[in-house]
Amino acid sequence: MNIWQRMRQEFFRIFIADRRRGIFIIGASLAYLILFSLLYANHVINRVPLLICDEDQSALSHKLVQAFYDSEKFQIRHWEASPEDMEAALRDRQVYAALYLPQGFSREVKTGRSASAALLIDGANILVANTVTTAAQEIVGGGSLQTAAAAAEGRLGLLPSQARHTAVPVELSVRVLNNPTQSYLYFFVLGLSLAAMQQGVFLAVGAGIQEERSAKADRLYLRSPGDLFAKLFPYWLSGLAAFTLTIFVAVEIFSLPAKGELMSLLLLAGSFLLAAVAFSALLAALCPDELTFVRLSIAYTVPAFVLSGYTWPQASMGFGNQLLSALLPLSYLSDDVRQLLIGGYAPGLYRDSLILAVIAALCCLGLCLVEKRRAASDSSKQSLA
Repeated sequence: MNIWQRMRQEFFRIFIADRRRGIFIIGASLAYLILFSLLYANHVINRVPLLICDEDQSALSHKLVQAFYDSEKFQIRHWEASPEDMEAALRDRQVYAALYLPQGFSREVKTGRSASAALLIDGANILVANTVTTAAQEIVGGGSLQTAAAAAEGRLGLLPSQARHTAVPVELSVRVLNNPTQSYLYFFVLGLSLAAMQQGVFLAVGAGIQEERSAKADRLYLRSPGDLFAKLFPYWLSGLAAFTLTIFVAVEIFSLPAKGELMSLLLLAGSFLLAAVAFSALLAALCPDELTFVRLSIAYTVPAFVLSGYTWPQASMGFGNQLLSALLPLSYLSDDVRQLLIGGYAPGLYRDSLILAVIAALCCLGLCLVEKRRAASDSSKQSLA
């Protein structure tokens, strides 16, 4: 049987004889993409339940309360409440944040002193806590600026523009590139889809390798470049098709940005899939059975995603975690793909593609050595028999 016949046979096994392999490769990333894109369809967190306790009951406190009410970030549950209501509501998860304006709030402002307002936040969900903190700071900061400018205008007899500059001598202008709305859809979903794609490739390749190991006749030993190509190329090509389909759905259906060049994306994905297919084949060849391989691959998935740098920067990890991250193929894919799609550039594209190619070569070399040992072992068993 020549190389092309073996390749056709492997494609038949992936999509006809053992359809679960095709489902793993094509369906895993799409399933995660659709599920989490629908979950993050609103892009950002809005309408966070907020309780307000206004003991001051002044025009100024009402104006500040109205600013919270007008913000789309909050959904006001109670305009009037006591401090005891605040703690009970947070404890019972009726609200995620509570604003307390004490008596004398407006008096402190009018006398030129800093007035205190307390914001209590349930920090169990860090995404909600960050949203509440940022939105509240913007609202209070804007109100403080207006109040200080009005006070300076009346006290010093300044024009409105002069009063504003006197009240706030330094203004910070913030410009967020690539993801100005801080959308969770753009930030999070694609990385999960790629992690799912990796797992689908792992399971499909593992099933193929274990099938060869358990075969009683016509075994294929992956000892030469031709053997490796015939066995693994169908999985690589199927994975590349799955990646392309996932990106297409993400861009055309869920409107993710697509600023990067297609060839750059395909170069990165092709290099990653080389490493992922070779790595999973080596792991499967080292495992005694498919069940053991499945357990190991599932145990690998979550740490690989966490250590990839997609959600937590690698520079902020400890040295040990950075070292582990450098050994994982996903670390050289996920963040670069997001940068390419959202920003249109990935400074580490060629370096990371080369590293992935090196990982693939090392895994293929290890796989050949394992297969040669297996062939020698099978030959010795047959001769003894």
